[in-house]
Amino acid sequence: MTRTWLVTGANRGIGLEYVRQLAAAGQRVIATARDLETAGQLSALASQYPERMRLETLDVANANSLTAFVQRLGGEAIDVLVNNAGLYGGSWTTDAERQSLEGMDYALWEEILRVNTIAPFRLTVALRANLRRSAQPLVVMMGSDLGSIAANTMGQSHAYRSSKAALNMVMKGLSIDLAGEGITLVSIAPGWTRTDLGGAAATWGVDESVARQLKVIASLGPVDNGRFLNLLGEDVAW
Repeated sequence: MTRTWLVTGANRGIGLEYVRQLAAAGQRVIATARDLETAGQLSALASQYPERMRLETLDVANANSLTAFVQRLGGEAIDVLVNNAGLYGGSWTTDAERQSLEGMDYALWEEILRVNTIAPFRLTVALRANLRRSAQPLVVMMGSDLGSIAANTMGQSHAYRSSKAALNMVMKGLSIDLAGEGITLVSIAPGWTRTDLGGAAATWGVDESVARQLKVIASLGPVDNGRFLNLLGEDVAW
């Protein structure tokens, strides 16, 4: 079954791999990035699959950019919204000091919250009408194991951790508010993945992480509304 997917932050890492695998599988993808002029790999994919891909400029943390994007979509139906765009502020292996007790960059923390927590809420709410046009609309929040309070035995990464923990609360609240509109919401933790954020020592290759996430997504329905899952389809302790 062909569905229309909207993937934010599609210019690199997990977002780019989502687009690659979805387009190759014959799905229709609306892929967004803050700056399409620098998104060379994404543009190359669009050239490879011109009938399946639509590229759009979107800065998820900018209200004007978001409003203009939603207006350009018009009444187009969205089957799956993947709120993937996110920010750590460098790499957790090399830039951890900016989120440490002594070196906390508070301006960065505010920016991380805008991108990782507020923006997915705002975009989901703004696209309610588009999602309702789908027979079985689904919203996927790109969570993180680092957002699990139960699993946090390390400390550090305070800004990123708090933003992802808050994202789970946003997802849960929206799952309740939008259940009556037939919209299902989940959070998915992609695992420690070999991206610019995760680094070369991470457990999962980005291709395998996304393939497993897509397998989980394919199995989801309204009964899963409000769940926090990992890439194996297992519930993650909050």
